[in-house]
Amino acid sequence: MVTEREISELELLASHCWPAREIVNYKGWIIQWNDGVTWRANSVLPHEWKSNVHVEDVIDYVIELYREKDTPATFKITPASQPQGLDDVLIERGFEQRMITHVQTVQIGDISCLDPHHPVDLFKVSDESLDILMHRSERDKRAIEVRREIIHRIRGEKNIARVLMHGNIAGVGLGVVERDWLGLFSIRTMPEFQRRGVAWSLNCALAMWGEDHGAKQVFLQVEADNRPALKLYESIGFKTLYTYWYRIYED
Repeated sequence: MVTEREISELELLASHCWPAREIVNYKGWIIQWNDGVTWRANSVLPHEWKSNVHVEDVIDYVIELYREKDTPATFKITPASQPQGLDDVLIERGFEQRMITHVQTVQIGDISCLDPHHPVDLFKVSDESLDILMHRSERDKRAIEVRREIIHRIRGEKNIARVLMHGNIAGVGLGVVERDWLGLFSIRTMPEFQRRGVAWSLNCALAMWGEDHGAKQVFLQVEADNRPALKLYESIGFKTLYTYWYRIYED
């Protein structure tokens, strides 16, 4: 069974894989902001609790901090969030639950030994390869540019994967190695190429690359209502380690 310490360590590591531009450590909470684009980079990670102040007073501080940036105050809640009972306090304060997400993990050797169904091209992160990763993104121009900045900011080893079919981009994904973990992000298959093993191939190829760069385990985040993705990752060998969600204050 996963411990709170293991969850806390993985959450901190995951935040390094998607680094916000502005980060404030306050009372043990890690407050992140990045133009209001992506909840991961615009939320509080309640990592520790180092305060004799009442928790509601610190929540007020967070609400005001985000209000000044015209961004809804948001907390990322896990079973390890500190202090204990924080989620209940946020519910009482009117924070709404959003995006229930499973964190799934697997030993990297369980994937790297699998054969990709299609050839996969790997690229170091650059402006050109980010164009590939953002191929046919449904997000607006500003959201895409902010994501590009976040990925450029990642300090760990990072690589972009692409599958081509009939000369067209069929799927893309991002891998980040942080310590002995490989994080998988933005794995997408273009609609017309779904159910052809594209995402399987992307995961396998990135696992092989990650293993070559010292990773021993793999983690990813998948929304609880994304049944096709959950089915795919189950077939590869991923298991849910824990679940998190966001609490958002719509002021």
